[in-house]
Parts: sequence; structure tokens; C-alpha cells
Amino acid sequence: VIWDYAVAAIALAVKIHRDNLPPLKPIYARHFLAMAPHEMTFDDLEISQRDLLECLSYDLGMLTPQAILDELQLALPTLRHVLHFERAWEDVLSETWKQLLAAAHSPDILRFSASLLTATALIEAITGVVCR
Repeated sequence: VIWDYAVAAIALAVKIHRDNLPPLKPIYARHFLAMAPHEMTFDDLEISQRDLLECLSYDLGMLTPQAILDELQLALPTLRHVLHFERAWEDVLSETWKQLLAAAHSPDILRFSASLLTATALIEAITGVVCR
């Protein structure tokens, strides 16, 4: 089942970018099915893609954590004031990304919005950096 979702994720990513990124050649379902280390049918691929899209509420254009972090840094003068020492923002970003990547291993990550996860990781990172 894990491989079905992995192949489905690749298929969805390719479908999203295929029309925008070179070489703009057709990619068929059989190419994706060949990636799985087990026998996978076309129906398995379609069902897995549907399940992934349902998990994402069919929203593939969601904000990324970096875009949220950039907006917060620009929009919050108090954040810039608190982190107004050498390498503070870089250290906070590094720590925030460590926490977000650690959270990505949790099976429940899709239950929370990207903005909530990012804000929580940012608060934890700021606390850690300022307390050092």
C-alpha cells in the first residue's frame, strides 16, 4: 500500500508540472506502474491518487512553509526586533525547518494546516534561539 501511494504521489506531481516543464512529452500510466516493486494495476494507481487528493482536500495549491515564514518575517516588525542580532533569522529558519521535517514523519501531519504547523514550529524555534 505504501508503494501505491508513493507512485501516486509521483504521478500527481508529474501531472501538475508536465504541461509547464520541459521536455513536455507524454507520460503514460504504464510508466508509473512500472515504478512499483510489486504488481500494481491501473485501478490501484487511480484509487491511490484519489485517496491522496482527498487527504489534501483536493487543494494542491496550498501555501508552503517557506512562503508563510517569509510573509511573517515581512509582516511582523516585533519579530524582526526580537531577532535583531547576528544570524538570528537564519538560525530560526534552520531550527523551524528541522522541526517541520521531523513533523513530516508523523502520520497525523495532514490533519493540520501548513500555516498552523509552520507557526508552531516558528514559535518553538524562536524560543530556542533566543534562549541560547
